[in-house]
Amino acid sequence: MEDYNQIVNDWYIKLRSYFINTVHNRLPLLRIEDIEDVYSEAFIAVRNNLLSGKVENGTNWKAYIFRIGLNMAINKAKKDSRNVMAQDQTADNDDVDADERFQTRLTLQEVLMADDADDVRQQEERLEVLQRELSYLPEPCETILKSYYYGGMTMTQIMEQINFKTTDSVKAKKYWCINRFKARVMAAFKMLNLID
Repeated sequence: MEDYNQIVNDWYIKLRSYFINTVHNRLPLLRIEDIEDVYSEAFIAVRNNLLSGKVENGTNWKAYIFRIGLNMAINKAKKDSRNVMAQDQTADNDDVDADERFQTRLTLQEVLMADDADDVRQQEERLEVLQRELSYLPEPCETILKSYYYGGMTMTQIMEQINFKTTDSVKAKKYWCINRFKARVMAAFKMLNLID
């Protein structure tokens, strides 16, 4: 069994900026301070796992620490998204599909962080595919999806931004765009052997 103090000495500083930057890019709604807290909590979880004998000899520490921290960050993002979703629904009644926003954001994150992507390099490839495929979408799809899922804008705000006449037309276009985006991402993942 490896020594926890040695693992912290070897990995805490070395992995910190990489972890914070990567998680912030993947989960941009999390504040940097929250990601830093999650990073520290990940090392506490590593310590607890070591003490309880849950860690095998020969563990790839970079991937192990990153996976624990990433799972914690995803859980934090889920919790924060639920809080934001509740605020959105009370603050803006025309955005009744905040739950759909949360679910789609979660689905994309789960595809990106799928259990078969234990390799950090493979996760980075998936993130690159997501970003690339989003940028390949024709307008107004790219603007609608970025504004809605990452900017947190309401349908009314997006309608005004892209000069559509009704929020229903924006919702219909968003539905078409997200389905096209998901299909493009999955096809790219399959082509690159990132999923079966």
